[in-house]
Amino acid sequence: MDKKGLSFSSHAAVISAFGQYLARPGKVPLDLHRQLIDAQALRTRADYDIYPNLSKQDAQMLIAQADAFLAIARQVFS
Repeated sequence: MDKKGLSFSSHAAVISAFGQYLARPGKVPLDLHRQLIDAQALRTRADYDIYPNLSKQDAQMLIAQADAFLAIARQVFS
């Protein structure tokens, strides 16, 4: 993707722009956008809920998704 001069002030704005500029046009798989949305929800839950009830499996899933995300990013942007 070429530089567009975009600037964001929140994680939610970055995730939204990812969907708008990369996922929706098909530059990256659409499910990556959903994974970002879900990961942000878990992050928020972990940061702000008194009892977030996140499991080791939740963390392992997020790590696996992050690895796959990075692999795709390297393919798309190299």
